[in-house]
Amino acid sequence: MSNRHESVKYPLYLIIIFVILSISILTTGYLYYKNQGDYITKEKQQELAAIIALKIDQIISWRQERIDYASTIMDDPFLAMRVRDFIKGRTKQILKKQIIERLTSLTSFQYQSLTLIDPQGNVRLSVPTSMQGLTPYVISLASQAMQAQKVVFSDLYRDEDSKVMISVLTPLLVIQGNKKVTIGVVLIRIEPYQFLYPLLKSWPTPSLTGETELVRQEGNEVVFLNELRHRHNIPLNLSFPLDSPKLVAAMIARGKTGIVEGIDYRDVPVLAAAGRIPDSPWFLIAKIDADEIHAPLKKLSREVVFLLFTLIGTAGICVAYFQRNQQIRFYRRQYEVEHERRALAQRYEYLTRFANDIILVTNQSLRIVEANDRAVTSYSYTRDELLNLHLIDLYPPGSEQVLDTLMRHVEEKSGLIFEAMQQRKDRTTFPVEVSLRLLDVEGEKLFQEIIRDITERKRTEEMLKKSEKNLRYLASQLLGAQEDERKRLSRELHDELGHALLALKLQIESVQEQLLPQQATLKKEVNKILEFVNATIEEVRRLYLDLSPGDLEDLGLTIALHSLVDDFAQLQKHIRWTIKLDDLDGLFTLSTQTAIYRIAQEALTNIGKHAKPKNVFLGIKREKQEVSFTIKDDGIGFERNKVVTEKKTLGLLAMEERVKILGGVFELWSQENRGTKISFTIPIPEGN
Repeated sequence: MSNRHESVKYPLYLIIIFVILSISILTTGYLYYKNQGDYITKEKQQELAAIIALKIDQIISWRQERIDYASTIMDDPFLAMRVRDFIKGRTKQILKKQIIERLTSLTSFQYQSLTLIDPQGNVRLSVPTSMQGLTPYVISLASQAMQAQKVVFSDLYRDEDSKVMISVLTPLLVIQGNKKVTIGVVLIRIEPYQFLYPLLKSWPTPSLTGETELVRQEGNEVVFLNELRHRHNIPLNLSFPLDSPKLVAAMIARGKTGIVEGIDYRDVPVLAAAGRIPDSPWFLIAKIDADEIHAPLKKLSREVVFLLFTLIGTAGICVAYFQRNQQIRFYRRQYEVEHERRALAQRYEYLTRFANDIILVTNQSLRIVEANDRAVTSYSYTRDELLNLHLIDLYPPGSEQVLDTLMRHVEEKSGLIFEAMQQRKDRTTFPVEVSLRLLDVEGEKLFQEIIRDITERKRTEEMLKKSEKNLRYLASQLLGAQEDERKRLSRELHDELGHALLALKLQIESVQEQLLPQQATLKKEVNKILEFVNATIEEVRRLYLDLSPGDLEDLGLTIALHSLVDDFAQLQKHIRWTIKLDDLDGLFTLSTQTAIYRIAQEALTNIGKHAKPKNVFLGIKREKQEVSFTIKDDGIGFERNKVVTEKKTLGLLAMEERVKILGGVFELWSQENRGTKISFTIPIPEGN
């Protein structure tokens, strides 16, 4: 049955290999195709970026040439003086002729006309044709040029004849007194069809769809300013809403720059590069249809598809050939596999029978169907007697419900380890550890129990618990003796050394008072000695308080902890201290209060030495019959498993041991660069 199942697996295995090979080939082809598409797209993006940069530079140069030309007119004092005299009416015909000759000499093929406008906005001369009126837009530009006294370059607009024009307005200046006065403006009108539009229409590389668009924003619309490749009569006539989501021109007007993907005015997908013309409201867009970009990929896709199907066919032939050879080898190995299986079964039976642990096998109704020799020895039953027993017969009376629950759990989890009591034939019991597992043997569900006698281990655990109890008692006695010794040293520091230092201070002060004014040097040395004695007295006082906090006995635990934090705050002024304490007075004995005080003192000392925090929090909260303590900081933290062998962990171990002696629970959390949190709970004695 097993061999037949294995022989069926080979075609499925080979099919999976073929599928994997096919997917790999298709993935490779797809990645190659995609890479080529990305390369072509990137190349077009670079080309568009170069074109847009070139066009912007050309437009900037063209604008600057027009401005420079206008500046030459503004800087011509002779022309300005003639215009001033002409406007004032002096020898009008002669001046008019001279001005016309001068303006005529400045004209070139790129200019439509040059017009002289007086300060009131009236047309006084026009070359080469006469002009009777001006549009409001041109009048506003003339006023702007006169007020600013500098050249003004206009936007694209329609003149009085509805022609698209660009104008450059040059103020004419004369010096009157100490300032320059504007006596008129020369309006230079330029037809964009002569240079600007041909410049924008030209495309430096062969392309069927590439074109350049000049646009600007007008209110809530984006307006096209130049002639386009695919439509005519476009300048200032074609516009779209500014909020058009996919329109490239609208996206550019909304502030997007660089490479843009979207649709153009024909609703055709395009790839575009865009930039802004400096010192103007114009945006320049160089675009090309997406279909033209992807055209080379169509031929490549056919070649790739042909190659992929060829490779997949080759892979199928190879897999089929491999399958045939595998089938031949499979049937050749059947005898060897069967022989090995029988040998393995014999070895498994030997190991099971003579294993040092009890091994039982039961059916789903928990009837024992197999037992090893160790089971026969441990339960004092014969083998035949064991095979006639139910599993519950090996458990003490009253275990039926527990065993039923365990069997349900093992069916859910497929395995379970637990401790229980077992019963021998003579009704004596012994503790065991049971590894219970659900097996599926040729479609039949069986339970396997590997049972280990843990009598010796339980005895050892009891001895360890008793030893731990003794050690904890010794530790409590040692800590009590340590506190007694601290109190003795504190009394000696206060009563003997403190009094001696006080007497020494008084004697030095007496000597100081007896010194004469001329003994200034000696008086200075005595002052230094007196300062040193005062510092020593303060240090002795600090040691006295550290050894035996007087506030604890006199004022209670709550005030003592407040005082402890205040002392640390004086030493660590860069730390922000927060303390929230419930009233603890009357809850604990003096020895318990001392232990709690020492835990808090050790924690704050560690924070001051190692943590480098910005904030420290001490919180104590009473909850029913226990008090919870929390001390946390936001310092550098540590990984406890990295410092477990270092001396600085002795303080943590001492704190944990004190909490356990008091019957409490100690918890420590810390992580590097995330701070440390110490929390513990102390039970309140009954009646307090």
